[in-house]
Amino acid sequence: MRGTVIALKYAKGLFVVAKEVGKIEEFGEQLRQLKELLDQMPEVLSALQNPIYPPDLKMEILEEILKAVEVAPEVERFLKLLVERRRIQFIKDIVAKYQDLLDEELGIARGEIIAAYELAEEERKEIEEALKEYLKKQVMLSTKVDPEIIGGIKIQVGDLVFDGTIKTQLKKFKEIIKGEVL
Repeated sequence: MRGTVIALKYAKGLFVVAKEVGKIEEFGEQLRQLKELLDQMPEVLSALQNPIYPPDLKMEILEEILKAVEVAPEVERFLKLLVERRRIQFIKDIVAKYQDLLDEELGIARGEIIAAYELAEEERKEIEEALKEYLKKQVMLSTKVDPEIIGGIKIQVGDLVFDGTIKTQLKKFKEIIKGEVL
């Protein structure tokens, strides 16, 4: 919980600066590239997150990362500030919160479709269009296959959940039958 609050605070700070210089999407892309690089090199992220390593060593690591990922001077100063303030361990959460702020600013809702089988691209696009009409926002959905739901689909966009899975329906039937019997 504390990490989420800290991440949101720093993400908001960078987002305000990004708005002032008119580069909210550019900063978002740079942060995504940084996150992807750290995902590919978990040992580097681990070193940045480890409290045993001193800030000057973390700053050297950051300098090497910045050679691989080109970022705006404001983003570079932001990352160095995170190291100085010993908040670099929250970088993945900060990137996620920044993306949330960016999506809100651009009117984008992200979510997930869970299906028992792989959905065709046109099915996914059809669901996105229906949600776009419902939410009055641009919708971007990722898909996940979970054979345990038996059939149907479950859609989650933020706090909104549409659950039309057979597994859930069977569970409800079971509860109804138990309630009737008792």
